[in-house]
Amino acid sequence: MESWDSLGYLILVLNYNVTIIGKIWFSLTVLLRLLVIFFAAYPLYQDEQQRFICNSMQPGCSTVCYDLFAPVSHFRFWLIQTASVLLPYIMFCIYVFHNVARQLVKARSLPYRRYKEIKPTSDHKISKKSSKSAAGSRVASEANKMDIPDFSKMYMIQLLLRILFEACFGAGHYYLFGFFVPRRFICSGISCPHYVDCFVSRPTEKTIMMFFIWGLSGVSLLLSLIDLILVSRSIAVRNHRNKLLLERFGAEERSVPSKYQGDKSTWEEETKAF
Repeated sequence: MESWDSLGYLILVLNYNVTIIGKIWFSLTVLLRLLVIFFAAYPLYQDEQQRFICNSMQPGCSTVCYDLFAPVSHFRFWLIQTASVLLPYIMFCIYVFHNVARQLVKARSLPYRRYKEIKPTSDHKISKKSSKSAAGSRVASEANKMDIPDFSKMYMIQLLLRILFEACFGAGHYYLFGFFVPRRFICSGISCPHYVDCFVSRPTEKTIMMFFIWGLSGVSLLLSLIDLILVSRSIAVRNHRNKLLLERFGAEERSVPSKYQGDKSTWEEETKAF
């Protein structure tokens, strides 16, 4: 039962520190983007080099022309892009789990320290089993009583890294592949004796797939930007609220001594009058 309380606390902390936009982005990336890449793009590009046909029988000409046509496979590029975009989010989750787990371990170690401070007498003996059960109950109670830590700054950092990766891979995608997959590619490689016409398999379907990946990347970038704006605004509002609370608390502290001095002077005047 204690492990369920600790796991629930970990999930609660992560759920609190990830915005609704971040949850939508994660669902879009994992459930739609990865599934499309594995189940739609992989079968489409599985035999891309075998079906890349050039009208030349010169040995090595088709291989050189295909390398010029696609320096990086579309499928591998999209897979690396998705993994790189997901990496900051995964690192943020690991950071949250690590810090929360350390807090739970500190809460668990408190009963052991208290039991070590107690010296057992001849009538009362402290067993290791009882201390472990007390520690487990302590973890459950501490998980219920601990405040939810705020990791909004780290969340903003991973958002910036995610936006940077998405923008860099988008620029690289345009530089390497452009927007369309051509039906014919004119090649003048080293192994080819002259200009050779090469033909790409299923260019229309690959163009549609490329537009779909472009759309998913654009939606991912847009959601990340919206999420960054919302998180920045919430941090600014929270800092302003904390500043107002500190100013109010300082004003109350300054008013208490002055009130006390005023009451003291009144009491001295009354004693002098008597």
